Parts: sequence; C-alpha cells; structure tokens
Amino acid sequence: MLDSQSVKNTATSTRQVGYDAGKRIKGRKRFFLVDTLGNLLTCCVVAAHCHDGASAARLWDALALGSELLDRLQTVFVDGGFGRRFRQHLAGRGLQAQVPMGVVADKGRFFIHAKRWVVERSIAWAGTNRRLAKDYERKTQHANAWLYLANIRRLTKLT
Repeated sequence: MLDSQSVKNTATSTRQVGYDAGKRIKGRKRFFLVDTLGNLLTCCVVAAHCHDGASAARLWDALALGSELLDRLQTVFVDGGFGRRFRQHLAGRGLQAQVPMGVVADKGRFFIHAKRWVVERSIAWAGTNRRLAKDYERKTQHANAWLYLANIRRLTKLT
C-alpha cells in the first residue's frame, strides 16, 4: 500500500519545502510504502508542492531499483489522489495499481476503505514519535532516516 502525508515544517527545515494547497500545509510530503501488515518497506520525503501521482511515478524507480523486498510485488493499493499517470507507470513495469472501493466505515468526510486503513495506521504509528510530529530536519535524507528509525523502534517493541 502506498500513501502520502503532508507534514508542517519548522523554522529549521528550510530546504526542499513547499506548499500543499489541497491540505493548506507548508512543509514536506512523506511517501509510505508498507506491506499488508503495516510494516514500512520504503519511504521518501519530498517538498509538499509535489503532486502525488507525478512524484510517486518519478520516485518509484529510485525506490524499487535496489530493493529486494519490492521484486515480488504484484499489486500496489493506492488512493484516488495518485491518478492515472502513476497507474500507467506501474503497468509499464508489470505491476497493478488498485484503488480499493469497499468502504468499511463512513466518518463524515473521511471514509475508511478496506485495505487502505493499514497504511493510514502506519502513518499514525510514525506520528506517535515526537521527532516526526513535525518536520524538524534540514535535509530530506535526515527526515527519511527518522521514518526508518521510528519503524525499527516500533518493531523492537513488538518482540
């Protein structure tokens, strides 16, 4: 499952910062690719003004290039914001991008879809770390590293 999250920045994070007009947030956007259990496979941090579909299509090759975890992948569940361009990009690589339609619960303007709640839960898990509540890092590489550290920390608490 693939999803993005826009995060507000602080005064210290000054590089690669943008404005997400849809969510009215100035900061960065985090992309999460998780498995069916919610474990983080890979992630990426970009400026918030980047469109989900275009950024994901551009970043997919870089993320999947050296990852053995993504070699067996067949289907990627995404939301409607990723659009046709990303689905065509994955189809060219022999993968299927699927938008789940089954609504499990209706919470007003927010709909919980079957299968999509897993990636939303993973984003919430990352948000429980104080360092990831906002984007404090100057470089996107450091922000990305904190996402991996938060996932490692969560997994070590499970055992």
